Amino acid sequence: MSIRVGVIGLEYGGQIHVPAYKEDPKYELVAICSRTLERAEAFAREHSIPRWYADPRQMIASDIDLVSIATLPPTHAGLVAAALARKRHVVCEVAFMPSAADANIVTEMVRATGTVGAAAFVLRYKPHIRLVSDLLQRGAIGRPILLCFDHFSNLLAAPDEATRWMWDADNGGGVLASYVSHALDFAQRWFGPVREVEATLGRLSRVTLPTGILNLADDSGSLTLHFESGPIGMFRHSAVTALPRTSFEIHGTEGTLLIDGFGDEVSVLRMGADAPEPQYPPIPYLEQTRGHAGLPGAFSVFLDDLAEAISNGRTTSDLPTFRDGLNVTRVIEAARRAAREGRRVEVER
Repeated sequence: MSIRVGVIGLEYGGQIHVPAYKEDPKYELVAICSRTLERAEAFAREHSIPRWYADPRQMIASDIDLVSIATLPPTHAGLVAAALARKRHVVCEVAFMPSAADANIVTEMVRATGTVGAAAFVLRYKPHIRLVSDLLQRGAIGRPILLCFDHFSNLLAAPDEATRWMWDADNGGGVLASYVSHALDFAQRWFGPVREVEATLGRLSRVTLPTGILNLADDSGSLTLHFESGPIGMFRHSAVTALPRTSFEIHGTEGTLLIDGFGDEVSVLRMGADAPEPQYPPIPYLEQTRGHAGLPGAFSVFLDDLAEAISNGRTTSDLPTFRDGLNVTRVIEAARRAAREGRRVEVER
């Protein structure tokens, strides 16, 4: 029997969630919800979705099994809690929660209700990122000692409504909570829990405060992560630079892993070698993406693992859970506190 799904949010949700659920035979997309009923109806008719809503509570109360939330982050906590109270399974998009307190509450609700809560850190399913996990597990670079991550873009060079939430510090905004949070998920997946954080966060752009936002969030910064397992992570990020670049370097005692983008290409530089060697994902990793590159392909593999957890109660080690979301949110909160107080801060456990 297929899993009946309702999607809340038609911007990102309409681009990524809706096509993925419609393509996967394990799911039946039966409802969508948008802020206006007219838009919801038009979208539903265009995509042959039988029901549409403007009130998410009505959709959650209907006969669905899974609620997929792709709204702005400040709405996540309330929508997730409402869905879990009805014992619906939940997918919640990134940025996960505005605060660790919210993340802890919904994580405990998942445990108490026996539902499946998945945080949409789906980039961990990109074939090259899965390959990195395999290479680290096999000891391809020896013992990892240092992770370096750079992420630069012009996403916040000028404010607009599409990125409004990222400017709002009081609602969990800032660059840390967006794309950088995926790197924080990778880092803890590869090296385990972060023990302590040092951070510098700042606002380098000179923008007019968007209407209604009282506390402008960071657009740039750097982090130093101290992992319980020993490695150090050095993160640099900004969303107000003209030159876009995303890269990872994982340095080990016997070599270095070089990752372009969020898993676009991977190579290994052996200690003492003259040039890096390109690495290629196993064919099954590529086949599981159903021919889609990038985020859509990763989302489709994520849905396969999610269906296994919902239908058969078997949660794979790859599936990003609410607990993973909570761990990322705790690191983000520790980083913000470290930046405010100018000191190294221990991550809550």
